[in-house]
Parts: sequence; structure tokens; C-alpha cells
Amino acid sequence: MNPLNPDKPSINPRTVVTDGGSVALARMLAGTGYMVQERVLGDLTQAIKSGAPHLIEGERGSGKTALAEALAIACNLPVFYLQGMEGLELEDVLYSWDREGQSQWVRQAIASGMDLKEARDKQWGADYLMFGEALGAFEFAARTGVVPILIVDEIDKLQDTTEDMLLQLFGRGYAHVPRYGDVGERDPSRWPVVVLLSNDIRHDLSAPMRSRCVYTWIDMPSAREEVAILCARVPDASREAVAWVAKLLDCIRAIPGVQDKPALREGICLLSAFMRDGVREVEEATLTSYLCLIAKRRGDRSYLQQSMARIELAVNERHDEVDVWVEQEFGLRERGHLAAVA
Repeated sequence: MNPLNPDKPSINPRTVVTDGGSVALARMLAGTGYMVQERVLGDLTQAIKSGAPHLIEGERGSGKTALAEALAIACNLPVFYLQGMEGLELEDVLYSWDREGQSQWVRQAIASGMDLKEARDKQWGADYLMFGEALGAFEFAARTGVVPILIVDEIDKLQDTTEDMLLQLFGRGYAHVPRYGDVGERDPSRWPVVVLLSNDIRHDLSAPMRSRCVYTWIDMPSAREEVAILCARVPDASREAVAWVAKLLDCIRAIPGVQDKPALREGICLLSAFMRDGVREVEEATLTSYLCLIAKRRGDRSYLQQSMARIELAVNERHDEVDVWVEQEFGLRERGHLAAVA
């Protein structure tokens, strides 16, 4: 678990959407630099209200993980994180027992005169029960009253048996631990905000799992959304740099020979690098030196190196759509600045 910031109050996202609706939630997310798509915002609001897991699928780099992390930051909530992979055990997901601690307890209890049966019965107590990330999130919510975020990343990599471990927990809010009892929170209003992230390329989730979820397919952002996101994520970026990066992404995505198209994640990384290094103009040599941030395959890098003249031209010539959105975004920023000064 990643703890919340102890110097700031935590905010219950269910209170946010109950009192202020999706508009208030969008404003909080924007404060972290995350610009949420309207449809995704509506789905997230429904998931938060209902307590149901929010299954978000989409291409890599579309902002799935960033959305969950932005919600945690905006509300200053602790994050429980479970990485989807083969080979996860019961102890990783739900619980395990501290066997060594239990054995020591039994030996010490018997040495102090306790009956063997009584000592063995008492070893199954809370002191020796250790929680995995998923059940730990629900136990934390029940024990503290704070609503945490539970992120299950790349859930499409989970094996069927691991997925089955989560069904009761997500459906009822608690899991039964043999010899101990039920652990979790029965009141859905106090459940963790559960976000399940999937690239939808490895393993199709079962119908019982999908039926428990609020579902979203997160699209790659439009040119307008991409410009707004670049500005929000790299607030010190210049007008020219934002336009360069947005045009570069658009150009490379249109090149049919590129297998792994750059996503918004690569665009944010490139824009940050441009500002860090004080890039003033974009030529072939400049693009080549930053190619490692864009091309993530040997074949793509070779293909883009051969296409540098085309990319340089696209980055520096006018783009009817991108240039309009950049001018509008920076115009809004400037008007907001003037209004704040006045």
C-alpha cells in the first residue's frame, strides 16, 4: 500500500460526486493535470457512486493508469496496487498466515501452562493474519473508515483461479477466511474505489467478473483533447513546443510502416524533454536525438529514421486542426491569467 499524505486531509470521492457531481470530480482531476474525457468521467462517477469495480480497457498509453492515480492524488487517498501476472497466490490477493509466528505463540503458550488445544485455537487470530492487496484494501476501509483506491493493473493477465478469488470480494465487499471469519466491509458506501485496468490483449475476463463492473473503453484522445492534456501535464510548455509534439504524434500515427504507434505517454515525455533541454527549433538532427523517446521497436526506429524529412516538414508546417486547438488553449490560459491579475 502506498500511504496518503499525512499533511493533507483525505477526501471521500463519493462525497465529491454526491455533493458536486461529475463537474466537481473533473475539477479535482484537472488539478492533478489529468484531463478526463466526458464519457469516461460519467462512467467513473457511476462507479464511485455504486461501489462497483470500474473496468477500464483501452490501448496502452491512453491514460488508464493515470486516471486511477490522478483520483488517488486528487483525493489524497491510500493506494493498494495489485499487478496482474501469472502465478499470483492466495497470499498475494487475499490473505496468508504468519506460520512462524503462530508456531512460536503455541510453544510459548504451552510453556506458560496453557492447554495445547486452547493454544492451537488461539493461534488463528488477527495478530497472525496477513492481507494481500485486494482484501487488504477492504479491510483497511472497514477498520479506518477511509476509502482507499484499489488498482488491479493488467487484469487481463490474471489466471482464471486468481480472478475467481476476487469475485466474492467485489460482489459482497468481504471474503471468508477459514478459522477466522469474514473480513471486509459490507456497506457499499464504504468500499474502496476499485479500478481494474486492461489492455484486452491477453485473457478475456469471465462473464461473472464483467457483470460486477462498470465498464469503460477509453479511446485515444482527439487532437483537441491531446493538446489540452499536453498543456495540463507539462504546464511550463511553450505554445510552439506543444504544437510541435502534437503534430509529430499525428504525423507518425499516419505512417503505415510504424508498428507501435506513439501514444500520449510518449508525447508527454517528449514535450517534457523539449522544455527541459530548451529546444528552440525542430530539425532532422533534433528529431533524431529524441527518437529514443518515440520509437520503442528496432524496426520502428529504422523506419522513422528514413522518414525524418517527412516528419520535420509535418512538425514545422501549419496543421489546420492542431494549430487551431493550440491557439485556443493558450488563449484560454492567457485570458485566465489576465482575469486572475485583475
